[in-house]
This record gives sequence, structure tokens and C-alpha cells, in this order.
Amino acid sequence: MRGDKKYYAIIIFVFLALFLIQQFQKPPTNYDHTFSHRDKNPYGGYVLKDILPEFMGGHEIESLNLTLYEIQDEDLSDKNLIILADELYMDAEDTDVFLNAVNSGMTAFVSASNIGGQLADTLKFDTDADEFYYVMNADQDSTLAKVENDSYKFKRDALRSFFVDLDSIEHQVLAVNAEDQPIAISVPFGAGKIVLNTTPMAFTNNYIFFKNNAQYASNLLSQLPQRETIWSEYYQLGRLEVQTPMRVILTTPALKFAYGVSIISLLIFMVFEAKRKQRIIPIIEPLRNTSLEFVKTIGKLYLKSGNHKDIAEKKIQYFLEFIRSKYYLNFQQFDRDFFEKLSSKSGKDVVQLKKLFDMMDRIKKQPSVSVQELKMLNTQLEDIYGTNGR
Repeated sequence: MRGDKKYYAIIIFVFLALFLIQQFQKPPTNYDHTFSHRDKNPYGGYVLKDILPEFMGGHEIESLNLTLYEIQDEDLSDKNLIILADELYMDAEDTDVFLNAVNSGMTAFVSASNIGGQLADTLKFDTDADEFYYVMNADQDSTLAKVENDSYKFKRDALRSFFVDLDSIEHQVLAVNAEDQPIAISVPFGAGKIVLNTTPMAFTNNYIFFKNNAQYASNLLSQLPQRETIWSEYYQLGRLEVQTPMRVILTTPALKFAYGVSIISLLIFMVFEAKRKQRIIPIIEPLRNTSLEFVKTIGKLYLKSGNHKDIAEKKIQYFLEFIRSKYYLNFQQFDRDFFEKLSSKSGKDVVQLKKLFDMMDRIKKQPSVSVQELKMLNTQLEDIYGTNGR
């Protein structure tokens, strides 16, 4: 018992020490592009969600992780839609719901560095990034965006993309980059309007707080009428899974660490306990199988009686029962189909099987059977038993 207490004390001490280290350790900054209204990291959308109600005149801002196809039953014609993502490639079903809703009066604000798929094909536009420009200006850590006569400074990675091939689409340019390439456009569509933008990071916590960039976001978001708004995060984050207790533990660093330490401690305890308490397992002799000796004895009695015909018929009967129970074959008639199925399942040649069944049929019709015939029958039967087991 004293030894057990020592192990318990060591485990508890290690657990507490590691837990305290983890608890007071500053978590690293998360630089993932989530654009989520919940995230306060640099590229989250917490600040945007906080100020959006002011732009919408106090109307509700509903955040969803569902596809447009899944919410098509809602009346979207009198609402706004906001989508922020690194890339946006909606499938055909979502695109149809999107365009039908805009056509009925919805105003959509779509901001993604790369917009493609059926939406781009239908509206006839494309997005591109001038990599040569950024390579040639690699020594510059910032660039400008211009809305009307106002300029806003951004990190270069936030303004890499722009719109191209806009000649066949009715549109109004809302913002351009330093090279006067359009980065935000407004596209009328039916009774509604689509605002397309290639600078999603400009709406994240990091950039809204940077100098006067909040005004850039304000100018573009002012294209949305003041009314109820849906913010779809599905196209960046996907569908959020159910928050089961296990998921909460594994996604919270402190709980995940404590869980790992607990599992390791339990395993260490089990190893030490197994070494101390394991006993030698006695070897128990298996019961002797006397049935084989019984069969041999009965076989010798039959052999001494000289009734080879009776022995052969019993072997044939046993063999047919073996076929029925192992291969599930109907042997009411031994035609070609029967032999092919038996050959496929037993792995024996059809000709060999046909000869065996001819011998069995001949033995049944004979008044007596010689020792040689009995041995020959037994040899062929044992050949099949030896391949497939009894």
C-alpha cells in the first residue's frame, strides 16, 4: 500500500505541474483566415459583426453555417446576404438559389480573393492576381486601395486580386487598387444587386483597426440597404460539427493537455500494477479427444467383418452429406451444372469429379465390393477431403 501511495503522489504532482504550466502559458496567435464573427484573432470577423448592426439600422444580423440551398425556403428577397471567404466556388444548386434570390430583390455582398465556378460563368467575369507586380515591388510592404477620391493603405497580401474580363457585364466600379484595377464592383441583377469584392481581409479585425481602413469597409458596406442580413460562413468554414463533450475537450488546449496527461498517467499506472500483480498462468492439459480412437475401432470391426459393400455405401452416404452441408448443393441429379458448381467450390477438376461419381454409382449397383475397389474409393474421397477439410 505504501508503494501505491508513492505512485499516486508522483502522478498527481506531474499532472498538477503540467496543468499549471499549460494554464499560465500564453496561447500562440492564430493567423488562420476564418472571417468568423466569433473569432477575435487577426483574420476573424468579430469587429465587423460588432459594427454591422449600425450599418443595418439596428436590424438583425444572422450568422449561419448552412448552404444557400439549405435556406432557400426562407424568403431571401427582402434581406441582405454577406459572404466572406478566401475562395468562392459555389455549386450549381447554391448558385441557382443565389441568383434567384437576387433577382427577386436580395442584395448580396460577396468578398473573396478568388471567385469562380458557375457564378462567375453566369455573370461573365473573372478574377486574377498580378504576381509580376508584387514581385517587382517586393521591397514595399503596403499598397493602396482607392474608393472615389479616398485612399486606404493595406498590406500587399490583402490586395493581390482584382477583376478582369468585365466588358460583357453591366457593372459599376466601386474601388480600385494602386494600378487602377477594379477590386470592388456593383452588378445589378433583376430586382436586386450583387456587390463583388476581392479584398476579404480588409473586413477582418486586423485591417478594420488599421488607420482609416474602417472607412473603406464602411463605403463598400453602405451598398447594402438597411434591413435584416444573413452572414453565411459556410463557404469559408464549412458546416460546424455538433459540439460534443469530447470535441470541446479536444479543441480546448488546456483540456486537451489535461486529457492527454490523464491517459498517459493511467497507462503508466497499469504497467506498474501489471508487473507487481501478474501471476504465472498454469498450463491446463486439454481434454483428450477419444472420438477418433472410437472411429478407428469401429473401422477395424467393419474391416474384419469383410462387408466391404456396407462400408463403401456408408462412405458414399457420408460424402454426399459432406457436399450438401459444406457447398449447399442439390444432388438430386448429377448433371453438368452440378459438376461445374462442385468443381468451382471444391477446386477439383470436373473430369475427376465425374469419374468419382461414376465409381460411386457403379458400387451402389454391384452386389459386392472388393478390397481394391474400397481402397480406390477411399483414396479419391480422401483426396477431396484433404483439399477442403471435413
